[in-house]
Amino acid sequence: MLLGVGAAAQDTTFDDGPTLADRLLAGVVRIHADEHGFGVVVGADRDFVYIATAQHVVGVDAPVVVHGCLGALPAGSVAERVGGMAATTEDLALLRVARPPDYTLAVRALAPAARVAVRDPAWLLGRDDVCAVLPRSGAVAAPPDVRTAWRVDMPGVLGGSSGAPVATGRGIIGITTDSDDANITVLDMAHIARRVRAVGASFDLVDARNEPPNDPQAAELALAEMLSGFLRELRDAQTVLRQPTVKREYFVRTVTEYDQAAERFLAAKDKYTGTLVRHWQPDVAPQWLALRDRLQAVHDNFLAVNSQARQIVETERVPKAVRDRMEALDPELDALQGAIAQFLRLLSQRRLVNANPTP
Repeated sequence: MLLGVGAAAQDTTFDDGPTLADRLLAGVVRIHADEHGFGVVVGADRDFVYIATAQHVVGVDAPVVVHGCLGALPAGSVAERVGGMAATTEDLALLRVARPPDYTLAVRALAPAARVAVRDPAWLLGRDDVCAVLPRSGAVAAPPDVRTAWRVDMPGVLGGSSGAPVATGRGIIGITTDSDDANITVLDMAHIARRVRAVGASFDLVDARNEPPNDPQAAELALAEMLSGFLRELRDAQTVLRQPTVKREYFVRTVTEYDQAAERFLAAKDKYTGTLVRHWQPDVAPQWLALRDRLQAVHDNFLAVNSQARQIVETERVPKAVRDRMEALDPELDALQGAIAQFLRLLSQRRLVNANPTP
């Protein structure tokens, strides 16, 4: 229950492309039908789980069996085709399987198309009946065309990947419908969403909200989320520790939440300085360093409470020395609120354009 010890919780994730792709495998299935291929879970309702795949994988009449890549769906689940998806201009089918008890769909999966650029690295999630991220990356070659398909340069893929999703460092852009020795054709997920909803099925996937760590945008989002969360927890912990009495359960919960915010601050305090120097105006990094040091000094005041944490838990009373220490923090916390707001304005309004982003 020590202040400053804990695991960070966050909204945006900051995984590199291969790490994100490994996580996204939870929504991928292997498919055995007319051919062997893959599909991606796109939604679920009370009774069914819905899977988008390439039409040529499932054909028309052959039995369809799916196997969840990471066990979210049981191996050997029998699937049925959802009607109304036939089209002459695209290679798309929708399957549904009975929803298992306690099934949970990981909905954060998609790349926002507006933030995917030509030459962004891309990864294939499944090939040759093996649920795995292809070890080598490709690169986005062209955005969706009139056939609502991306082109991704990925030499050496050939067959065995039909229906498999393709992801960049920001999430899934679509499913594979064709490939040769040089590139693959990827049907756009936004188009798939429209088709799925048009037949009355569930499409639940949303933005993955992942910022590749070597993109300057990751620094902006990470610092904004961390600073807002840390200031909130500083205020909450100060309020609790200024009271003469505090219920044990409430104190423990406050400490836990503070720990999470403090852990995230400690992880970020030295991580993004170089990025700020390279990609922002010259005055931004020094302001960050000054703000960081002020936050560390305030954090040290809470660390000093560790020696009395057991006493607070056992007696449900806050010693006067601790209450006085917390009250003395008022001017600095008020000033930090303004300093954080000013720094976040600098991040959002004065950010330099990154000429070579690499998701």
